[in-house]
Amino acid sequence: MPRKTAFITALMTGVMALATAGALHAAEAPKAAVQPPPPPPYERSEAILSAINPHNQIGDTGEVLWGTCVVCHKGVPDIKAKSIKDVTLYYENNPDQLCRNCHTVKKHPGSEGISVTMSGYTAPDHLVVPSKTVTNNMRLSLKEIPMILPLDPKTGKLLCVTCHNPHERGLLPGRPDWGGDYSMRLRSAGLDICQYCHRK
Repeated sequence: MPRKTAFITALMTGVMALATAGALHAAEAPKAAVQPPPPPPYERSEAILSAINPHNQIGDTGEVLWGTCVVCHKGVPDIKAKSIKDVTLYYENNPDQLCRNCHTVKKHPGSEGISVTMSGYTAPDHLVVPSKTVTNNMRLSLKEIPMILPLDPKTGKLLCVTCHNPHERGLLPGRPDWGGDYSMRLRSAGLDICQYCHRK
């Protein structure tokens, strides 16, 4: 019996020693920093805003953000270039592909999901060579309003940039600046853009 009691006593002493050592070790160990909960997933709009936006071309203090130029241009172009013919773009055989890399509308206006209607009439795809009447109307508009309406230099087709100014207001001098700070960057600068080409 004394042997069994001695064994149990020794066993209990060992267990107590281990427990005490563990408690001391825990007290001496640095506490783990409390981790904040993970942030919620980004909304798509937040992710887009956090990415490089080639349309933001002027910094908060007025400096030109030249790095955004090379998102669309093969090199930083001369801001005094006279026309679209004087700059080099990626996808030179299809300049609208530049726009479609971010803006996924394939045909515009008149594509599915785009509400461009006049008196119930849905506008057809406009990325075509303009008719003689439309070309004449564009020339008249250019005489009346200090803007540009660039066409594809290789095919003569209308482009996304014919109606939408891809450059920020204040970047390019003169006519190319027109419409750069208006809704959807329409070159109409708040006027009815249809009337530039379609006169009544």
